[in-house]
Amino acid sequence: MTEKVVVAVDGSPGSEAALDWAIERARTTPVEFELTTVIDLGFSPTKAAESSVRPTYERVLADAASRIEAALPGTIALSTLRRGAPRRELAFASAKADLLVIGTHEPTGVFHGILPLQLAAASTCPVVVVPAKWAPRNGAVVIGIDDDETSLLALSFAAAEAARLGTSLKLVHTWSIPYPLMINPYGLTADALDMSEDFHKLVLDRAIEQVGREFPDLVVHPILRQGSPATVLVEVAETAELLVVGTHRRGVIPAMLLGSVSHNVLVNVPCPVVVAPHPEEARHSHEESHSHEAAHSHEEKEAV
Repeated sequence: MTEKVVVAVDGSPGSEAALDWAIERARTTPVEFELTTVIDLGFSPTKAAESSVRPTYERVLADAASRIEAALPGTIALSTLRRGAPRRELAFASAKADLLVIGTHEPTGVFHGILPLQLAAASTCPVVVVPAKWAPRNGAVVIGIDDDETSLLALSFAAAEAARLGTSLKLVHTWSIPYPLMINPYGLTADALDMSEDFHKLVLDRAIEQVGREFPDLVVHPILRQGSPATVLVEVAETAELLVVGTHRRGVIPAMLLGSVSHNVLVNVPCPVVVAPHPEEARHSHEESHSHEAAHSHEEKEAV
């Protein structure tokens, strides 16, 4: 099956790294690209201002399309020029995508700062956040596992990526002693500690079973550690090819917010990080995107 991959480009080093990552991935899986950039109407609210900056954005798209054609001759690539708030426009673009790729760690440019965090919370498809100095490492795929549906759903994505790359999968689960027991340890018996650790081992065992059913030949390394989930994940992923985390969004809170683990990983991104959305939230955002497209015509597409 051919994947639809949207790559956000703005000409910055982070954007170029994101495109490089997407091109490299396309060497091992069939991909149809959509290259997109956004004229931020907050910067150019008038038609006159927009017309003066438009050629610059068109050049960014043309350069990105040329790089794809040079690296992957014959690969389908559409160029889409959008107008509006970058977070909102790219989130709506994700409704028609299997993957949204964006760069980070740049002090300037359209796609910098908090935007990757916002998109990871708002996207309807998995978001890949690629650091500016990315280069292939031939490392493992790492995923953070928790005792909930969200991480188990992200696990299928992580296992498929490890199989595609021909590498191993590291399943990372952490646990910690509640603070009241740390300051008043009289109830913290050795038996209680053993029972707690045994429970957390079961979390990893269930994840291993799921991977075994879907990818029986995949090499899996379970990692159980005591400590902060984000800290441990960043440490394990220092030599990884990819790090995958799930989101825990619930209710009617605007999709600007990520769980603390996902947020802390993205502000300390050690390698390309995939944030997989919760499917219920993805469906809600998908419906919203159709309403947006019915009311706006902010896209211009051209096949390359």
